[in-house]
Amino acid sequence: MKILLATRNRHKTREFADLLGPQFQVTDLSNEHDLPEIAETGSTFEENAAIKALAVSRVRPKELVIADDSGLEVDALGGAPGICSARFAGDRATDRDNVEKLFRELEKLHRPRRSARFRCVIVIAHNGKILKAVSGESRGLIADSPRGENGFGYDPAFVAAGFTETFAELPAEVKNRISHRARALEKLREFLGG
Repeated sequence: MKILLATRNRHKTREFADLLGPQFQVTDLSNEHDLPEIAETGSTFEENAAIKALAVSRVRPKELVIADDSGLEVDALGGAPGICSARFAGDRATDRDNVEKLFRELEKLHRPRRSARFRCVIVIAHNGKILKAVSGESRGLIADSPRGENGFGYDPAFVAAGFTETFAELPAEVKNRISHRARALEKLREFLGG
């Protein structure tokens, strides 16, 4: 089954392809220069995922389009960075910039609670209509300092419940079993009959 992922993030595309498995052919917008960047103007993960899925499915009406919005919610920061996870340290922030800002914000707090969760909402659309929205989360803690070289985003900062390694220290096959995205994609696979 062919799926168009509404992203230009190759790390995310590779993760989706790995998680969905060989019965799905996942492509993305990396080579689509005629599509403008889609502004994420929603106030929730689901709204932002829907905005992206609908925008791409209107331009590519014959394709199944999936879009996700995901991020890290840290209890001590009132749920931040949340929907602003990719832009936490600014519009042109790198993953490293965002992780560094996260630790700076936590350092400002006296003995902060380190509980956090990664959340992911995936929306599938076809021909300008939403077919389904699914979600997944992975609960855990923020590490004392960033660790690991694998993954992307906040993976060096997050330790899933029941583990001592950050997502960036875990082998991809382990992370792909327990991640927020894996849990959402499991529901998506069920919906698609995979």
